[in-house]
Amino acid sequence: MVRGGVQMTRETIQTAQEYLTVATEDNGARKIINISQLLEKHAPEEVIDLLKIMVKEKQEMLRDLILTDKTRPEVDEIVSTLFRITMAIKSLEEKEVRDIGRPKQGAGSGI
Repeated sequence: MVRGGVQMTRETIQTAQEYLTVATEDNGARKIINISQLLEKHAPEEVIDLLKIMVKEKQEMLRDLILTDKTRPEVDEIVSTLFRITMAIKSLEEKEVRDIGRPKQGAGSGI
């Protein structure tokens, strides 16, 4: 799928949607957001921008919760949602998700 300047394969979209889908206690699934539907009517850049806006909003919510009560279960839920949205953005931007967090090998490291 190509619109604007970003190219997305079905595999890329599926990977991002998997990050944005949460298993529920009743063995169902809840989508944080359905990006496949959004991509039918919006350019990939717009969908990525929307996800980035969601990250900012969740960060503000998290900050407010932490300032009032760090022990609330909503803190864990927001942290999880932030992680999932961030990983979806990275996969849509076609960054190498499996290398995130791994230290880069430097020249002469002997490894």
